[in-house]
Amino acid sequence: MDLIISYDPEADILVLKVGEGALVDEELLDNDVILGYDCNGKVVSVEILDASKKGLLNTLVEMAKARKDTIKLLLSKIG
Repeated sequence: MDLIISYDPEADILVLKVGEGALVDEELLDNDVILGYDCNGKVVSVEILDASKKGLLNTLVEMAKARKDTIKLLLSKIG
């Protein structure tokens, strides 16, 4: 499964879907992170509250730019 990233700007919540399976349990950590577990106890999602205040959105944007630049470079080598 590919990593799925979504963001709710109104709630300022960043959600990372990291595994397959139905969410059956959640655990709130003391750093405003919620781990979601499937029926086998595996982590399937990570929710980060107040994501923009933690600087995570800027980090994701920078990662996306770097990935885009890498893809452009690879495509230029192919063509």
